[in-house]
Amino acid sequence: MTEPEPSEDLRALSPAQLIAWAEGGVDAVRLRTFRDVIPGGFMAAFGPALIEWQASEPYGHEPWVVLRNLNYGGNPLEKTTVLHRVRVPLTGIAFAEMTLVPSTARGGLHALAHHAQLRFVFEPDKRPVLLSLAGSPAESAARIPDLVLSWESWHESSVRYSGIKGLDPAAYKLSLRAYAGPQRFLEDTLRGRPWFSYRLRMPGGATGASELLKVSLALGDGVARHTLSHQLRRGEEEWLKHAPAEDNGASSESEWRRLQQLVQSDRQYQDSRLNLTTDQQSYQTLVRSCATLARYAILTAAGRLIERGHVEGLDLDKVPQPVMAEPDKWMKAIAHTSLRGLFARAPLALAYVIRHPESVPNKIPEELAAAGLVEKRAGKPWVVKYTRGKTKPYDRSGRYGVNYAS
Repeated sequence: MTEPEPSEDLRALSPAQLIAWAEGGVDAVRLRTFRDVIPGGFMAAFGPALIEWQASEPYGHEPWVVLRNLNYGGNPLEKTTVLHRVRVPLTGIAFAEMTLVPSTARGGLHALAHHAQLRFVFEPDKRPVLLSLAGSPAESAARIPDLVLSWESWHESSVRYSGIKGLDPAAYKLSLRAYAGPQRFLEDTLRGRPWFSYRLRMPGGATGASELLKVSLALGDGVARHTLSHQLRRGEEEWLKHAPAEDNGASSESEWRRLQQLVQSDRQYQDSRLNLTTDQQSYQTLVRSCATLARYAILTAAGRLIERGHVEGLDLDKVPQPVMAEPDKWMKAIAHTSLRGLFARAPLALAYVIRHPESVPNKIPEELAAAGLVEKRAGKPWVVKYTRGKTKPYDRSGRYGVNYAS
């Protein structure tokens, strides 16, 4: 495990450090969450999930991938983040959820805004393995019970996220972050934010849950490599210009070329739904948000399953197509307008939300349940509220909550 030296100022990780990380020579890295940045200024701790293709076996009877940048073991109070390499099986998923997290401690499902994420809970003998602990005396603690995939904005440490600013798609990059479920639950509960989890009902049963995981990782990996390549090109000139004298030329152009080779990918999927275009690889509050990307992954996976004949329990007339919309022109104008301009354009925003209820996170489970993609109880989408005080997503052994899993 490596740890950059703490500093009061922002510290850009060197190409040599990033190469060691990207080549798989480092199984875990401990970062100062808001200080350590990659060349180009983006927070390293917010780095996206990447598939290490050469070390993976994504096909066959028991497929798996090595995933980099899994967030687990950091301390949000100390403001440290630990990112791991993890071996993730693509089968053996007990169930999958779409989880809504209120933006504030109050309001619950009726809060003004929610963060949406996908949660994959694995069977006990199929759990992901932290490669930093595999083969060590602590190997019994190397397995994690679940994987949370969360689409988020990625930006410089000095930038504060704003939903209004995010209406301009040029404001933030898009990143699929990966968490061990206990880490994400800890961070949310420390902020007083419960989980509202909807059990997904993908056609094909276990095959459907596996397909959703594959689709989500493929989408995230493609976006991540594009964004990283862009950031490294941006950071190369700045780094070489201000490289410390003691570097003695270590940060050479050859290192930058090697780093670009490691993050670039010419992987193109035959299914165009898995290949987001360059214009679709930025965060946007209403069109490409945490919720709309989670919905897009669910519907893309469902569409692929339907094409293979898995239609059980679905109302095919109500299954939406996975369309990636484009922002309207007025959205960018709102992001840069005055308070007066904001109120003047408010009717446009209201009209958009009425036409596109999928832009509101807590409306998505209703839509998916109507199509047969979310489990129901008493005719309504089945939702379980997880908190640290009552129903928890894990029991004392670290397994998922037995009340929900039964």
